[in-house]
Amino acid sequence: MKNFKTIIAVLAISLSTVFTATATDPVLKKTKENSNLRTEMSSYLGNKIPVVLKQTTSAEVSFIINNKNEIVVLSVDSKVSELNTYLKSKFNYKKVNLKGIKKGEIYLMPLKFEIK
Repeated sequence: MKNFKTIIAVLAISLSTVFTATATDPVLKKTKENSNLRTEMSSYLGNKIPVVLKQTTSAEVSFIINNKNEIVVLSVDSKVSELNTYLKSKFNYKKVNLKGIKKGEIYLMPLKFEIK
């Protein structure tokens, strides 16, 4: 009986690690609606960013679209804290005027900022 409990425990732990490893990360998929979403969001940034960058920097913005078609920023992952604050202020609660976007779904948009 003790061996049976041990086998069940090992099986349960193995299955739980397999299920968490197969979970997919939310990624902004390359569909027509999402490329339009990316274009609209990049228009909110503008051409000049007031944050001083010393090197090429990347950031990942995770967000959802709420029932009012507004972008709600969940997190910004970047090494430059001023860039995190800037991106949150530019994207958070901005209206999106696109059809076919799934509301309540988590999107992850990678961004790259190059110095010219």
